[in-house]
Amino acid sequence: MSDEPKFEQAASSQAEGASSEPEMPLAGFLHHQRKAAEAALKALGAFIPPDFRKYSREAREEYLKSFKVLIEGARATVEREIKRARGEKGDDDQPSRPSTTGKTKVKVEVN
Repeated sequence: MSDEPKFEQAASSQAEGASSEPEMPLAGFLHHQRKAAEAALKALGAFIPPDFRKYSREAREEYLKSFKVLIEGARATVEREIKRARGEKGDDDQPSRPSTTGKTKVKVEVN
């Protein structure tokens, strides 16, 4: 190994003609920016203790489950109301209209 910094080694290897096609400057810039962002995220991740990651993951999952329960409840309510509006009888619903037939007859006087 030489005493040259890594970036100078990379620059000298590219200057020697490591690839046959010239690299687009913007593509090279974006590649190095992406690598820098990945390294920065890894560095920040090293500061976070493993227990914090574990419990924050559990908290995130429970938070999402709570919204899933809320949405499923709202969906069931909407479906029940749609059935009621259409006049359909659901599993736990009462009929939307009173029965017109039955065993008892009622006499009504009309004046």
